[in-house]
Amino acid sequence: MFASSPFSDLLHHAGLWLRGYAIVLVMMAIGAALERRRPIELLQSRSAQRLNIVYAAIYTAIVEGLRPLTAAATVAIVNGLGGGMVVLASHGWGALASFVIVLLTIDVLEYAFHRLQHTWPLLWKLHSLHHSALDLNVTVTLRHHWLEALIKGCLMYPLVGVLFKVDPVIVGATTFVFMIGNYFVHLNLRVDLGRYTIWVNNPQFHRLHHSSRPEHFDHNFTQLLPLWDHLFGTLWIPAKHEWPATGLDDGVQPRSLFSALSWPLRMHAGRPTALDGKPVAILDKESK
Repeated sequence: MFASSPFSDLLHHAGLWLRGYAIVLVMMAIGAALERRRPIELLQSRSAQRLNIVYAAIYTAIVEGLRPLTAAATVAIVNGLGGGMVVLASHGWGALASFVIVLLTIDVLEYAFHRLQHTWPLLWKLHSLHHSALDLNVTVTLRHHWLEALIKGCLMYPLVGVLFKVDPVIVGATTFVFMIGNYFVHLNLRVDLGRYTIWVNNPQFHRLHHSSRPEHFDHNFTQLLPLWDHLFGTLWIPAKHEWPATGLDDGVQPRSLFSALSWPLRMHAGRPTALDGKPVAILDKESK
């Protein structure tokens, strides 16, 4: 009886939150240590980093709190659509092939959703919070609006369950890869991968996506593999010394926790995004 009591459920969820916080702290600590070795920008705002860290703590708590809802939505969608159309192997070399299939599937779905975030005004309202960072570093990694996590958890990720019946361990392994990659690409770290720059997403490749220069807008959407940018015509190959300034084209960014949390409700003149092939000024006017 104790195992199913409200108290034990509370302990379980508290444990999940603590685990989430521990992962965030470890990843940011590792990232900060790496950034000190060879930074792209030597002087970055300490106050902005502190704001990002506090915001990341709140974001993590909200996302962990939403997990029961997103899990229920996933089960309902997968069961409703007759999930697991393709059964993937879970042992030996077959498990490795399954890992690659799931990884590529999630990556192309992430690419598609990311392009929608820059195309649909409502999604851009949410996503522009992430792009507003003038100082790109590891603390910006989780500077997303919590509704984005809810949308992806309820609509995008269940598609994987509809397509594949796969061992949860394999899905967990791909999640770990994406998590590491997500922190890596936001580092304020000068990394020169040479010919491999467009093989895998990296701080320079992703920095162009965050660039405040109009010629870089709507390029390099991939989360893991630039392959998708190449296939769908959004690839921008960075020059060797191309490390542009980042942020929205008007330089607006949240200056307080309240400003960050209420960001989608404000009307600023954000960077343009592609909509039906025409540049459209999206969102929010806020005094600098």
